[in-house]
Amino acid sequence: MSLVKNVGTIGGLTAISRVFGFARDMLLARVLGAGLAADAFQLAFTLPNTFRRLFAEGAFSVAFVPMYTRALHGENGEEAAGRFAGDVLAVFVWVLLAFSAAAMLAMPFIVWVLAGEYQTVPGKFELSVTLSRITFPYLGLVSLVAMLSGLLNARSRFGPGAFVPVLLNLMLITGILVGARLRGPHGDDTVVAYSLAVAVAAAGVVQLLYLAWATRRAGVRLKVTLYN
Repeated sequence: MSLVKNVGTIGGLTAISRVFGFARDMLLARVLGAGLAADAFQLAFTLPNTFRRLFAEGAFSVAFVPMYTRALHGENGEEAAGRFAGDVLAVFVWVLLAFSAAAMLAMPFIVWVLAGEYQTVPGKFELSVTLSRITFPYLGLVSLVAMLSGLLNARSRFGPGAFVPVLLNLMLITGILVGARLRGPHGDDTVVAYSLAVAVAAAGVVQLLYLAWATRRAGVRLKVTLYN
């Protein structure tokens, strides 16, 4: 029964996320359409999500979740698991900050490698770099979200982790609507692109706050020391 309930929870929330994602894409196509601003935002949105899939939801989750689960169900249980998670988080935060800072400084080179042809269109390359710098902090935030989601999954609490994509889609829909409002009927599409980029970064904050609340509600107390 527990398996059916968990599968239903994850499946239901994933379906809701897909519905909001479809609504987001329809609004994006209607409000922003195709063009310089749309291409620049798509690149800026793809960058942190690509790194997220490679690291936060890839190698890190594969290594962290089993080790945390083993500590949780081993000797000293909660105490050992909490100490392990705190030690990992203490290192993880600094790694994310260093990587994000380096990537944001090197963003012109990264954009050139991925979309060097944007330089042939006046303003497109520069807009892509700026938007990518705005969205890139999402990588660090969602990486912490993935870690907290792993903590909850180890306790068979799958709902919060399955719900966070819904928050992302809601924030992006809000960004589209706010951008359209600020742009007006005949304004510059870059206003919508900037609004969306800010919405991506804000979504990371909202997702992290929600997972931190869900983790605390589950009885998990992380003691983090950001130094050795």
